[in-house]
Amino acid sequence: MKITYYGTAAGEAWPGVFCDCELCRQARKLGGKNIRTRSQALINDDLLLDLPPDNYLHTLYYGLKLDSVRTLLFTHSHSDHCYPQDLELLREPFSHTYPGEMQVYGNDAVERKVLAACRSLGGERERFSFHRVMPNGTVRSGAYTITALRAAHAKDESCLFYHIAQENKSVLYAHDTGAFSDENFGTLAKLTHPLSLVSLDCTLQSHRDGKNHMGLADAAEQKDLLLRKGLANEKTVFVVNHFSHNGGWLHEEISAAAASCGMLASYDGMSITI
Repeated sequence: MKITYYGTAAGEAWPGVFCDCELCRQARKLGGKNIRTRSQALINDDLLLDLPPDNYLHTLYYGLKLDSVRTLLFTHSHSDHCYPQDLELLREPFSHTYPGEMQVYGNDAVERKVLAACRSLGGERERFSFHRVMPNGTVRSGAYTITALRAAHAKDESCLFYHIAQENKSVLYAHDTGAFSDENFGTLAKLTHPLSLVSLDCTLQSHRDGKNHMGLADAAEQKDLLLRKGLANEKTVFVVNHFSHNGGWLHEEISAAAASCGMLASYDGMSITI
């Protein structure tokens, strides 16, 4: 099982779209791992997490092959995670090669946004099917068993993060969420697949949050709780991801601070096989 991070920034990207603060200037100057596009990841080559405005850029610069994707999971409807207009491009005459039908999952707010963007949803020409998922619900798509968990994020929709299992491996992709709730831990405790990799929100890096996002200290606490509760073990890979320029650290500092907590810091194009 493999996860590839194509976008590792928060909503403004980094450097920020309209920002020229010191951290954005430094990122432009240093380049490399300090350049972060908006949030997107791929499991193996066929399960995609979120569809941001930088989706096409990821196909050009990082080798994302969208024609291989069969399952798409939306975490929530915010614009840096949900740009559904691209779903129309699955069909003729925009794509001549996409086979079959993409299975798309998300909450009711995502469904409304997809419906508005793709006016002929459900029509004969569409090459995707939308499935509404609820917190704590489990679905099967392709080779994957997918469980949605309730994220502590926006108050006007049921934001989600996901546990994705394949055979005896699993990824917990937990972004745009604050600290895990008792409900989250209860749901995870019922799952039989071990946590092979845990990807944790670290939007605020050097600062704490825990209510809508996390900083590194919040993420480290979630790691410790998962270990103490027996949901993770010494073989589990922990990664922090989803960074904002408001957090105060460039990649080298983020990476060093994460390493001191036994975690990796993501960057655009990073791939991990578990």
